[in-house]
Amino acid sequence: MIAYLGVLTLLASLQLPWDNLGWREISPGTGGRVTAVAGTPQDSFLYYTGTAGGGVWKSTSGGAAWTPVFDAEPVAAIGAVAIDPTNENVVWVGTGESNPRNDVSHGDGLYKSTDGGKSWVRVGLAQVWSIAHIAIDPQNPEHVVVAGFGNPFVDSTDRGVYVTFDGGKTFTKTLYVDARTGASDVALDPQDPSIVYAGMWQFRRWPWTFRSGGPSGGLYKSSDGGRTWTHLVGNGLPAGDTGRIGIAVAPSEPSRVYAVIEAKGGIVWRSDDSGAHWQMVSDDRDVDSRPFYFSRLTASPGNPNDVYAVSLSLEESRDGGKTFHVVGQSLHSDFHDVWIDSDDPRRIIVGDDGGTAISVDGGATWPNVVRLPIGQAYHAAASRTNPYFVCAGFQDNAVHCGPSNSLTDAGIIASEWPILIDGDGQWAVPDPYDQNLVWLDWQDGLLNIYNRATGASRSVRPYDAFPGNIFGAYHLDRARYRFNWDSPIAFAPWDGHIGWLGGNAVFQTTDRGLHWTAISPDLTRNIKSHELPPGGPLVLDLSGAENSDTILYIEGSSLRRGEIWVGTDDGYVQLTRDGGRHWRNVTPPGTPTYARIEAVTPSPFVAGTAYATADNHRAGDDAPYVYATHDYGKSWTKIITGLPSDEYVRTIRPDDRDPNILYAGTENGIWISFDRGGHWQSFRMNLPPVSVRDIRIQPQFDDLVIATHGRGIWVLDDAASVQELGEARRLGAMLFAPRTAYEYRYSDGSAAMNENAASSNPPRGAIIDFYQANPDVRNPVVEILDARGHSIRTLRGRDVPNKPGINRVIWNFRENNPTEWRRATKKFLASDPGAMVVPGRYNVRLRLGGKTFEQALTVRPDPRDHHALAYYEAGYAFAKRYDDVQGRIDEILNDLDAVNASLGADQTANHDPAIAGLIASAQRRRLVIFHSFTADYRYDAALLRQFGSLRESIPQTDDQLQEQSPPTQAQLRYAQKFDAAYDAAVGNYDEYVEQLLQLSRVLQQHGLEPIRGARTVQP
Repeated sequence: MIAYLGVLTLLASLQLPWDNLGWREISPGTGGRVTAVAGTPQDSFLYYTGTAGGGVWKSTSGGAAWTPVFDAEPVAAIGAVAIDPTNENVVWVGTGESNPRNDVSHGDGLYKSTDGGKSWVRVGLAQVWSIAHIAIDPQNPEHVVVAGFGNPFVDSTDRGVYVTFDGGKTFTKTLYVDARTGASDVALDPQDPSIVYAGMWQFRRWPWTFRSGGPSGGLYKSSDGGRTWTHLVGNGLPAGDTGRIGIAVAPSEPSRVYAVIEAKGGIVWRSDDSGAHWQMVSDDRDVDSRPFYFSRLTASPGNPNDVYAVSLSLEESRDGGKTFHVVGQSLHSDFHDVWIDSDDPRRIIVGDDGGTAISVDGGATWPNVVRLPIGQAYHAAASRTNPYFVCAGFQDNAVHCGPSNSLTDAGIIASEWPILIDGDGQWAVPDPYDQNLVWLDWQDGLLNIYNRATGASRSVRPYDAFPGNIFGAYHLDRARYRFNWDSPIAFAPWDGHIGWLGGNAVFQTTDRGLHWTAISPDLTRNIKSHELPPGGPLVLDLSGAENSDTILYIEGSSLRRGEIWVGTDDGYVQLTRDGGRHWRNVTPPGTPTYARIEAVTPSPFVAGTAYATADNHRAGDDAPYVYATHDYGKSWTKIITGLPSDEYVRTIRPDDRDPNILYAGTENGIWISFDRGGHWQSFRMNLPPVSVRDIRIQPQFDDLVIATHGRGIWVLDDAASVQELGEARRLGAMLFAPRTAYEYRYSDGSAAMNENAASSNPPRGAIIDFYQANPDVRNPVVEILDARGHSIRTLRGRDVPNKPGINRVIWNFRENNPTEWRRATKKFLASDPGAMVVPGRYNVRLRLGGKTFEQALTVRPDPRDHHALAYYEAGYAFAKRYDDVQGRIDEILNDLDAVNASLGADQTANHDPAIAGLIASAQRRRLVIFHSFTADYRYDAALLRQFGSLRESIPQTDDQLQEQSPPTQAQLRYAQKFDAAYDAAVGNYDEYVEQLLQLSRVLQQHGLEPIRGARTVQP
């Protein structure tokens, strides 16, 4: 017992003061890259999906609903998922994405669950970085073969094929070529699992380019379950360099083997004799349009001639790979995985850059298209509206703007995040002077200004290279200006008419893009060899995704006009203090040469102070690099104490209310410092282990808004308690000053009933935060006081948490509920909450630890309304009047229940027939009085089948409790009729009470108990 208490004490000491708060996801169903899919013939409703940056998701409803099941693990990038073909509860997950595009993220090994994803155990391969495929022996599930692709950014001996014969207790790397060659795929012969095929892929990335293919790759075969391997060469296979390889064995005829090979001379090869001989059957480039990103095949279980290929589109061949046609033209593009039910080949699930889709008719139709909340956001920006909206660009899932608060009971639904422009969205920033206008860019600096009011969009990119196309220059090294895949947009804090776009120079406009001026020279290293077409030696990739020597970040100082900070993708920090007339390279000493400077953020408090991050993971260096300067970049200090040594930093943001607080986004979370970067602590709370790419502060609401590259946009509502935590810790207990609260009106959201993905709105009411170092032994109590100092609402018990650290209470703007009739069914316990208060000034009083704390609170009306104060006062007066009536009716009913119980007890104890008659008469009279106040509904259908009485007819003006309006003439006439009936009922009740008091005295004279509950109504 002592040891157990010691563990509890340790856990309590590890709790961070803000752990009782939490992040709120607001971008549902925007979609994102699904890298792996898995189903099982054992259960047609069970599916798993692995995502590029959003973890693993599970459905037990045939894809109708999904739940994340991997959020407790350290990483969120997934390369492979497989379900044990003999036991659906056993699931294997290989972490780290193996589609090595520029935003690929790492894993930390192979995981196994034996309880259907409820818990996971890492079983090895921690250093492999990314896992491409998992093949499970259907005859012996202890035998598993794993394709370890490895780290595309470094040479590593951890690449290769791994095999276990004991269910993951031990692994052996049985196929290794060299440090630059990993396994792209493995496939088992399902009828003879001793036969295994593997594709080996020579691949390497650098910060400015990549190379896919070389002499070290190729196709391999094992005849002993993966213990030993033979390199398959010649006999029809392509000669020379090979790149990524995908393999499929036809389950119904396993001598038929397909391979999609990045090579010269073809696309798809086929063997009909278990790999002994091959023929090139297709050179259709649509089957593998971007080999390093796709290159995967799946053979249908029922027909050896039926094979699927993933590419820009989903392609199917029904003639043994000779010809292909597009399947699912309505689906999102860029496919990565296919799973087909071995018992029913009509059931198919695919994963693509937009999510997953399920077909039950062999791909003829796809009725279940699933866009999970796994959006890979690059950046976020918040408007200045009330409520505010957030805009963000998502990898291959467009630019969206959506509400921080939908003002509906349904929450924030996917349809409230409309697409502003398609493609790969990056930056999206509301215009400072017209919030209907959003400046946004998609890949390669394609800048547009979108009008949310009209839906019109105008392209205003400042420069287009010739020769080239909409995506940019054909020859980047010859172009005057270069734009990154992720070109930054910013506005001058001193003049919102000044807009900036980053290329390799800073472009400025003052007329919304009609005219542009380059206000800087080339601010990059401009290394021509880094600007050559990426890819090769087999296939070039001219998408613009690899553009280098460009600007990644621009931010102006809110303290000094003309001060602009810039970060480049090749390791430079640049500064101008005169609006661009002169620039100075102020790169922190020790910054890795080609690191990505993704954030340079000036302090909003201290002139000359700025913070910069350097991300060097594309050079194989995962260390954090965060710097601070206090003299305009003349000198810098590295500020990384407390950050993980192997987790690179993506972004940084100084707080706008406390000069000591900094926030940093890393590849797997978010961190906070209270001493200007001297020390860091995790700030993740409930956030999954995702890449945090941008951090913004919405100043009016003091909300933190973050862009995650895998789970969309998240918000921490009202950061004031975190910002004032230092003072609270010093005092030991503190009630924080609440922010202004708004009495928003909410609609019922019934129009969104069919949308199965929704995110939460902010708390509905006033947020009240307090701090305590330790739980209060008496339990905290929160009171709301009106302007006269009267207590109008008391919150305690379940409504007030009592935990160490910051505690959050929500007041819903209602006064104390009327007295409740205790015997009512739960459904009809109280017919109305307390009256909604009038907008104005209130005080919050906290009783905590024997002390009393008090703070002022301002309540304002819904900003969409423009009523005079008298409007709200009239609505309140009417509601308050009938709340009091409601309370008095319930008091009467409680008393009548007490009378009933008392009369019943006396009747039981009585032996005098005359007295028995008096008691029976009083009981009959009580029942008449009772029904004059309530119909006593006991079930929902009573509303339709049974006439109501006074309790069921309380006058009200609330529109579904959303607005407390003044009464109309009709409502006043109704109230008059109610008042007359109520007064009559109360008169009868009081008369009855007088009779009861007389009877009570008689009962006492006969030795019986007095009648309890016999009380007249108090005005």
